[in-house]
Formats: sequence, C-alpha cells, structure tokens
Amino acid sequence: MREHKQAFARAISPRKKLTVSQWADACRILSGKSSSEPGEWRTSRAPYTREIMDALSVSSPVQRIVLMFSAQTSKTEIGLNWLGYIIHHSPAPALVVVPTLEVRKRWVKQRFNPMLVDTPVLAEIFDARRSRDASNAEDIKDFPGGVIVIGGANSPASLSSMPIKYVMCDEVDRFPWEAGQEGDPLGLIDERTKTFPRRKVLLVSTPTIKGASRIETKYLKSDQRRYYVPCPHCQEMQTLKWSNIRWSIDDFEVKHAWYVCEHCGAEFDESHKTWMLEHGKWIPAYPGREIRGYTINGLYSPNGLGFKWVEIVRQWLDAQSDPTKLKRFINTTLGETWEDKASKLDAHSMLKCLENIPQRSITRGCLALTVGIDTQDKWLAVKLLGWGADNLWIIEWHTIEGDTTRPEVWDKLEEYLNTPLINSCGNAIRIEAAAIDTRGHRGEQVKKFIARKTLKVPVYAVQGSTTRLGRAIATTASHPEKTHRGKVVKTGYSLWNVGTEYCKDFIYGTLASDEKLPTHKRVIHFPEGLTEDYFDGLLSEILDPETNRYIKRKGAKHQRNEPLDTLVYAWAIGHHNRVRIGMTSRGEFDPGYWTRRSHPGKPIAFYV
Repeated sequence: MREHKQAFARAISPRKKLTVSQWADACRILSGKSSSEPGEWRTSRAPYTREIMDALSVSSPVQRIVLMFSAQTSKTEIGLNWLGYIIHHSPAPALVVVPTLEVRKRWVKQRFNPMLVDTPVLAEIFDARRSRDASNAEDIKDFPGGVIVIGGANSPASLSSMPIKYVMCDEVDRFPWEAGQEGDPLGLIDERTKTFPRRKVLLVSTPTIKGASRIETKYLKSDQRRYYVPCPHCQEMQTLKWSNIRWSIDDFEVKHAWYVCEHCGAEFDESHKTWMLEHGKWIPAYPGREIRGYTINGLYSPNGLGFKWVEIVRQWLDAQSDPTKLKRFINTTLGETWEDKASKLDAHSMLKCLENIPQRSITRGCLALTVGIDTQDKWLAVKLLGWGADNLWIIEWHTIEGDTTRPEVWDKLEEYLNTPLINSCGNAIRIEAAAIDTRGHRGEQVKKFIARKTLKVPVYAVQGSTTRLGRAIATTASHPEKTHRGKVVKTGYSLWNVGTEYCKDFIYGTLASDEKLPTHKRVIHFPEGLTEDYFDGLLSEILDPETNRYIKRKGAKHQRNEPLDTLVYAWAIGHHNRVRIGMTSRGEFDPGYWTRRSHPGKPIAFYV
C-alpha cells in the first residue's frame, strides 16, 4: 500500500525544472552512426550550443529560433537534443520537417532512430526498432503524452491535419517554395502552431544564395546574435572572421594556420580555441527583437569535431579555380550566402576582354581542344574550346549555314572536326572530342552523323539534364543503343545528360572573377573578332534564386543563347569519362597531366 502511495505521489508531483542543455548532459548518448565522438553528450565541448538549447526549454519565453550555421557546428545535434527533451521531459505534439520525403528516410535512419536506440531514457519509452509498430513508423513516433510527426516540405499531406506545439525545420534552404498547390511550406507549418500560445519553432539551415536564402531572410528579421570570444592575449571580445586567418605554405602545401586579433594584432593558433569558446558569449545586434537568431561559421568548430584551420585554408585555396567549390565553401564552411556576381556582367563591358589573338590560333599553353555544337533549323553553331593547365581559350566561334536536314551541312561539320589546327610550336593538334545538342532539333540527323565511319573525332550526343546533376556530365549514358538481346552496344549511339546548371555555375562564376583581373591572370580568354551580340548570347541567362536554375536574363537583346550553350557542351565533354581532360582515369584532378602532355620528348595522342 505504501509503495502505491509513493508511486502516486511521484506521478502527481510537478516535474523538476530542466533545461535542454541539462537534459542533454544528463541523458543524451551520441551514436557512432552519426558522431565522430560517440558516447555521452557534453555541452562543454561546444559551449555556444548551451544558450540556444536553453532557449528551447519549457521555461524559456522564446518562441522562434533561427540557426544560420555552417556545417560541422552541431546544429542538427541541437535539434535532436530538443526532440529527446520533448519525448522524455516535456511531452507534446511535435513536427519535424526536412526538405523532401526521400531525405526523411535518411534522416530517420541515420540521425533520429540511433538517438532513440542509444539514449537509455528514450529507449525505455519506446523501442525505435519496432518497425512493424504503426505508432513507431518512419513518419510518426508515438510516445506517452505526445507524438512526433516527421514530414517532407515537398509533401502538403505531411504538413497538414493535427495542431502542433513544437516544430523543427531542418535545412530550410533546401525546402521547395511551393508544397504542391498549397503554397509556401513554412506558411503551412505556421498554421499548425496557432492553437498553442507557448509554441516553439526552430528553423535550421546552412545558407545558400543571397536573395533566395530562407534562413538568411529569417535571420535578418531576428535579433542577429553572433558568438564573441576573447583574444588569448588582450582578452578583447570579437567574432572569428575568415579575413583574419593567416597561413604559411611550405613545399606547395599549407602547413600552418593562425588567427590575428583585430584589436591588438597578436597571433594565436587553434590550441587556444577551447579556452576561447568556454569564455565566449552570444551578443545580439538588435536586442529588442522577439525572434532569436544565431549564426556561426566553421572557424568555431571545436577541436576534434570539425575541420582544423589548416584544412579550411586548404579547402579555400582548392576552391579558387572552381566557382562551384567556392560557392560550397562560402555556404557550408563560412555559413554565408553566395552572391551571384555574374548577374552584374553586361555584354558591352565584356568587349574589353577581347585579346589580340586571331581566331583559330593555338597559343602557348593550349594543349587540348574540344567542340560544342548547337543544332538549329538553318545553321549549326560551333564553339572550339582550348584547354590548358589553368586556362581556357575560346579558339573560334563559328556557324555553318544551311538546311540542317540536308547532308551537305553535316559534311561541312565533319570536315571542320577532322581538320587539325597548328599550334604555336608548329605541331598539328586534333580535336579531342565534340558534343552536339539533340534536344528539340534534328535528332535523327545527329544520330546518323555520329555513326559516320569517316569521322576522326569522337562525337557525343548530349542534352541538358532536367535536374541538377552536381557534375558537368553524367557518368553513364541515357537510353544507350542495345542489341535485340538487351546488351549495350559499346560503339553504338548513346545520349549523355549534361549538368547545365553545374557548367553555367562554373562559366559565370569564372567570368565574374576574371572581370577585374589583368589579362594574363584570367582563366577564360577571348580572341579578337567577337561582337557585342556574341557576349549578349553568352550572358543571356541568369540564375533564378528561387528555383536555383538558370533562366532568360531580363532585358537581353536577343533570344539566341548558342554562345552559352556551345561553351557548356564544349566544357562538359572535356569531363566525359572517355575524355577526362586534366583528370586521371578515376576522374580526379591529375597534377601531372599537363606536364606529360607538353613534354617534348614524348609523343602525344592528339598530335599528328
């Protein structure tokens, strides 16, 4: 009888006040599946997470929190700790939203379920491995006093129905702008929380493109907190900025990186970081605003949990020649939005980039050639592109006029491709490969042309991919030619998808970075004779920040964009797995490639 009374007393007694950080330190176990340091969670390892987690606690009046964080700064773990706290300490209906239903599968399997299994107090509440239990499925986790619904931002059905007290939105910059016909998914989510006066919403993401980043927009409306840390020498508080990082290079490799205090000018390395983080604090730029906003970059990553400063510097240097890598570095490492500087380019100013080089001239350093071809009803647009170790040359912009249903036009193209050029050393150099567009124009004629036995150049049929590939060209063909038994014909006709957005990211990013550089330091070089109309076609598209795809630039004088498309095809085909200019057979950067190509004592395949 006495035991029953004690149990009843425990049941009706008020819960002890507990913050999320206290709960995490006492209960959370990090899984080896998702953490580089499995075992007990310690807020002291990442002290900047404490204030954020405590703002998510029941006792905090804060209702909306925005985290614009770089990668490897524990932003997802903050959200997981909050979910564990809800399940164990503050049961209520909660909603987790990730970008898509496909992402949900990975998130549940790799992040959420391991926490439920490896954290004892959560495992006692329910067994996350009971996949046959409808209350513990992929999209819903039911527990005493509450439920966690896990939805995809691309699925209106997963964002509707029941009211929700707590909401966590992970990687909101990857959310679609329209959830079916229902509108903005964040608007749908806000509707779910209206009935709870003490609701809490957590928005988490690395930023993406300036002007189209949801998380940046939300952060700018918040009190804009940044984490200030003391200098180990003068103790003055400051935020860690990329501009204050310095490094030394020995034997062509970054060996050491350090930081320069913006107050006293003293230098210090990462050995001081643990002490600095422990004594740091969040300071808002606008203390009166209701929304809490936090931002932090990869320089703050605790020692042993993220990239070292030396590694970050190496990433930065590696990204200088690749705008795609640079965009990723700025987004994921610096936690900042990428600004599309190419949108400010104009055709008239590009005329200043013309060099005193005749078209069809092979300058010193140009060691490989590719061609991009765009098919039209009355002409073929042809771009001849030269490749070097650090440079690209527009060798020639050429059109072959004539009815493209007639073989005469294709005969002229064959002659063009088969004719070698003479380089600055007097050697003949052949074209490595050509890519020809098949989308919407002359598909049958292209197929017949590629099958010609008299062609001395490999020609590949290409089309722009309908989705972002994340690479210049697909590694496998789409719709390859097969025998009647279904076996792929190695020498048969195949169609290759080109990552047009990836290629345009590179082209426009390079043009923007080239604009203010002297001629000898530019990556892309233009010969004499190109007109303003050519550059108008080259700059005919602009990145649409809402869709992250390229669209027709407003105010463009002409609808023709062949100068851009042919450059995309010529650059993409150089990355084909049967061409691989500047790369190893595995598709990796080959530092010795150009040396071997230019060595006078060795014959080169494309010399005749």
